[in-house]
Amino acid sequence: MKKMAILFIVGSVFVFGCGPKGASRETLSALSEAKAAVDAAESKIKETEKERLELEAQKAEKEKTVKRLEKELEAVKKGNVEGGE
Repeated sequence: MKKMAILFIVGSVFVFGCGPKGASRETLSALSEAKAAVDAAESKIKETEKERLELEAQKAEKEKTVKRLEKELEAVKKGNVEGGE
């Protein structure tokens, strides 16, 4: 009978005492740091995407200006060539 009680107690310790427990403080801390890093990275992605869109708009505007100036230059060249002859 004592052997059965001891086996029951030892068995209970293994079954209930060795099972999964809550996360350790170190694990929770690492998880919190990882979440903060993800949040910061997502914020940086949004910021960078906004900046990219602004730069693309500036590029398009500058390309328009270049085309307009090239047309003006061509017109000036034609005017000079015709006027210079």
